[in-house]
Amino acid sequence: MIGLEYIVKEFHLGYKELSNKLGISPQTIQDWLKKRRSIPQKRLEQLASIFNLPTEFFQKELNSIEMQEVAIRYLKSISENLEVPVTDDKENVVTYYNKSSNEDEIHFMEKSLEKKKKQRQIRSELHNLFESDILNDLDVDIRDNSPLLSDSSNTEAVFKAIEILKDEHSSDFFKVILYLMNMDLELGGKPETRISPEYRVFAKDFLEVLKKHQLPE
Repeated sequence: MIGLEYIVKEFHLGYKELSNKLGISPQTIQDWLKKRRSIPQKRLEQLASIFNLPTEFFQKELNSIEMQEVAIRYLKSISENLEVPVTDDKENVVTYYNKSSNEDEIHFMEKSLEKKKKQRQIRSELHNLFESDILNDLDVDIRDNSPLLSDSSNTEAVFKAIEILKDEHSSDFFKVILYLMNMDLELGGKPETRISPEYRVFAKDFLEVLKKHQLPE
């Protein structure tokens, strides 16, 4: 099934209605779906405008991430703006705020989609790291450029990281370290506000180590 067929079904749109929007015959759409002819660039741009999706979605089979993007786009297309009242302690309406009728579902799906994209990126990055190890093994002894006096290859580092994450107690401290090493402290703010109270002393100590050794934050 090419993307066009999936998208039309997801948007609950008939082929006749779509052909009217495009100014073409329904048979032309059937030819696209059966791959008897490719979709011209002009029509791809029209489709992208109608569905508010990338042109490349329409002629290929969509993966699970792209399917979820289509579902989110459909929900956004049918969402209505709602005025939600805000009341005080006496239940008197003091103001209103705008909210999409499908806002909660869209937010949930977008968070899920973001997680899937990160998981896919992690798989890709791990593959590249392991490929780098293979090239290093063929080129020079990995220990020549190692910060340790033992194997500190990407493979070994990832393996040790996984072992830490599998340990419920150690993984919490490891996550705090990763969080602190990936935030830009120069922007100001208090990093401990994103850290549970029981780990804030540890976070403070680790921040001192970062500053003392001028490690990138």
